[in-house]
Amino acid sequence: MPWLKLELETDCNDVANVVQALEECGALAVTISDARDQALFEDDVDATALWAHNHVSGLFPAGADIAALVQQLEQSTQTALAYRVEPLAERDWQSACTDSHGPLHFGANLWVCPTWSKPPAADTVNVFIDPGLAFGSGAHQRTQLCLTWLAEHGCERRQVIDYGCGSGILAIAALKLGAARAWGVDHDLRALQVSATNAAYNGVAERYRALTPASLPHALVADIVFANILAKPLIELAPALINRMKPGAALILSGLLEEQAGQVLAHYAKACTLTLQVRDDPAQGRRWAMLAGRRGK
Repeated sequence: MPWLKLELETDCNDVANVVQALEECGALAVTISDARDQALFEDDVDATALWAHNHVSGLFPAGADIAALVQQLEQSTQTALAYRVEPLAERDWQSACTDSHGPLHFGANLWVCPTWSKPPAADTVNVFIDPGLAFGSGAHQRTQLCLTWLAEHGCERRQVIDYGCGSGILAIAALKLGAARAWGVDHDLRALQVSATNAAYNGVAERYRALTPASLPHALVADIVFANILAKPLIELAPALINRMKPGAALILSGLLEEQAGQVLAHYAKACTLTLQVRDDPAQGRRWAMLAGRRGK
């Protein structure tokens, strides 16, 4: 069966409406990427877009009425959209996805695998997460920094909070590495649903809870707190995240660029001792940063 790929550009104010409209009109897949290779856009903590200008593409069956779809998009966003349509030859899209997403290795024995992939070894810790509706398949540097920390430091019998949980990958990995319980926290209800489904698939649902920030138990404190979000919300959430930590608890902050680390660190320095780790992103010419350490006792 042949396909049509619709590609367009939109700014951060319209990207959520565009993605929703594409999905409602039958897009089989929707992807978002940085349209102009620019720095992250963080004016809104809850923004769907990470960039000021976004490249959005949707995959449709060959018979789709693309002109009508674009007209609907323009009406909903009240914006004239520049777009192009690319016909694609018949191909096995699941196989194409399989080819581009393989198992990822962290530390001595932690693997993150798509569900269609055979685990590299039976005696390793295997987390199964598919690329999909919620952020976090282990492919991005910001998540890889956190997974590497988990694999190297361990979390046996610990209580873990994963703030901005997305797919739940960090909480699920912690549980499979021996954590006692984990809470995934996100404003996005779809992310909470996806993370709960992923926890069930990985056999850790009984020890995992997916909650909005407002639903977190008031007295809950953890041994390990992850926040893999963006620099601005990391700054704004500093008091709340610190209050969720037991004395001596570990704190891992990710999702920021190297040049943003100093500003973020300043908001945690009185309560926590944190060190900087970075990982290159050759495709974007950036260096992603993680601040990790402990709260004072």
